[in-house]
Amino acid sequence: MKYKLLQNLICNLLLLGSSFFYFSPALANHYMLPPSGDCLIGDVQYISTDSGDSPVSLAQRYNLGLNAIIDANPGTTIMTVFPSRSEVKIPSEFLLPPLPRHGIVVNLPEMRMYYYPKESNEVMTFPVGIGRIGKTIPVINTVIVRKALNPTWKPTEDIRAWNKTQGVELPDTMPPGPDNPLGPYAIYLRLPVYLIHSTIFPDSVGRRASFGCIRMNEWDIKEFFPVVSAGTPVSIIDMPNKIGWEGNSLYLEAHPPLIERKNASYATLDGAVKLIEQALPRDAVVLVDWQLVAYLLNQPDGVPHEIGIKMK
Repeated sequence: MKYKLLQNLICNLLLLGSSFFYFSPALANHYMLPPSGDCLIGDVQYISTDSGDSPVSLAQRYNLGLNAIIDANPGTTIMTVFPSRSEVKIPSEFLLPPLPRHGIVVNLPEMRMYYYPKESNEVMTFPVGIGRIGKTIPVINTVIVRKALNPTWKPTEDIRAWNKTQGVELPDTMPPGPDNPLGPYAIYLRLPVYLIHSTIFPDSVGRRASFGCIRMNEWDIKEFFPVVSAGTPVSIIDMPNKIGWEGNSLYLEAHPPLIERKNASYATLDGAVKLIEQALPRDAVVLVDWQLVAYLLNQPDGVPHEIGIKMK
């Protein structure tokens, strides 16, 4: 855990120094990979708000999705304005998805991306915005096929039709510029019409707002864009409940499932119990707090919680 505490201290010192000059997200996007078998990165923070702080402002300041701030702080909505000196939980701790540590992983319910750079012992992670109900990107394995700076946007027919209902007549193509919703960075996948791109709507990161594309904050994709290349594998997953170990402690990180898939077997209590049972070693006794498990699945907050301990 020492490397995480040191990293968190460095991030906070950098924020303190930079806050006198300009806005900058408080959290680094880079984390050292934990040892094989361990899955926990980052640390939860508790902060005191300034006057006028909102879930949107805190999400951008701490480089989280809007969903993360709202889920971690019960009673909070997008319209909340926090009184000065309110204590707010900053959910900046994550369980790595239980997949091989290579390429890009986008977990839709979490609205978060993980990227494992080649020949590196690091992971980069970013909040993302995803497709609205009925427009979710498919759960699939794909690859990056190309990248484009200052891309031209060609809206699909359904996007044009929806905008027309809002009184907006979109052109067939939109050149680069401040009105182009792709922003200055676009990463194209082997899936037709689905992109990873920057956005001119930063408050849509951590929300279901797109027509299927994966949206990133511009300051995030500016860092991410140069280090990924064509051929990088991309796994789109639907994993509302992540299970992982840190030493002898078993953790559960529960997120609200996608509404259209909330009744899928993996999103239910029974599905989570099966995941936990699969994570238990056969040669050890693990004490699991099943009451806490049930509570977290009923009140998912997107934060890793210790739910079990392996007896030595």
